[in-house]
Amino acid sequence: MYDTFIKHLKSYKSTKISLGQFETWADPQTTYPQFHRAMQTLLDNQILIPVRSSGTNAKNPPLPMAYRIQKSVLSQPIKQAIKQAQLCFHPSIRLDVYFRLAESRWSKDLPYIQQVHDYLTQRGFPQSEATAPERSFHLVGDEKWIDEKGGRKLLEAIGVWEQLKVTAMPDPLMFAVHLQQVGEQQGIYRHLIVENKTTYYAILPILSSLPYATLIYGAGWKVVSGIDGLSEQLGVGRDARHQFEYFGDLDHEGLAIWHALSQKCGAVPAVELYRALLRQQASTGKGGQRVNGNAIEQFISFFSEEERTQVSALLKNKEYVPQEAIPAEALRNRLLDSAAERREEKGSGA
Repeated sequence: MYDTFIKHLKSYKSTKISLGQFETWADPQTTYPQFHRAMQTLLDNQILIPVRSSGTNAKNPPLPMAYRIQKSVLSQPIKQAIKQAQLCFHPSIRLDVYFRLAESRWSKDLPYIQQVHDYLTQRGFPQSEATAPERSFHLVGDEKWIDEKGGRKLLEAIGVWEQLKVTAMPDPLMFAVHLQQVGEQQGIYRHLIVENKTTYYAILPILSSLPYATLIYGAGWKVVSGIDGLSEQLGVGRDARHQFEYFGDLDHEGLAIWHALSQKCGAVPAVELYRALLRQQASTGKGGQRVNGNAIEQFISFFSEEERTQVSALLKNKEYVPQEAIPAEALRNRLLDSAAERREEKGSGA
């Protein structure tokens, strides 16, 4: 019962409180000796100071009818916890602000501060700029955390925002244009995004034979922030509609990038290319990547049951397959075959 009273007192606004208020907080099954023991502990710990002029109740042993709450004493445990945390966290992390904030704010922020501490301890401060989605994912495993879930406010509060070099001005998209398709696909434009430069250059020679308006070089996470500027860069107007396919490394980072794009612009996996990737030899060496369970679950939903099992096992075993594992010629043939199949389907449908 004592813990229940402490919990209520921490959120109680006034510094004065009646005995009757504690009675409403107590469990109906509580006996008076139990109730008295909890109240006496609050008095012994000097969390409550009796208001003598209010008198006592008519029970044995008696209890004062009113009290003053010693807020400073009540907050001592959490202040001690913050002081102890300051000694343990990375020296650049400052926790002074939490002495002035509600305990609920400290409890809410603490898991994220721990992850920021882990990042700084393992990697140090970054030497180059990154977009908010990329830095968010590497810090806490959630690409939306900085921009949409209060991450920037927390990082500013603990004094590390500037050192984390989060850029507010994303790089423009880098892409090649298939002018014929841009002309034919008025209204809805199809695009293929690839994560890495090697894959981009492997596909570029056959772009004119593919059903895509553009081939976009994603450059890792940069595409997530830059994708908003596509219509303007392509010169097709803000009302244009776009359909995106994404092809990246088959690892946690690659799936997280796809997941961020999926949420932002509805990108779907380039399924046939990933199927070709699954036939390649897996590698090891990326066991330290953050895991995004939602990204994995949504990604494998595009594949057969057998393929889902294969992807899940690969990631669970801390293996990965870089998109460059597909030889350039095989990659081009796969795309050309897929394009031919689509033309045949379109022709038979007509």
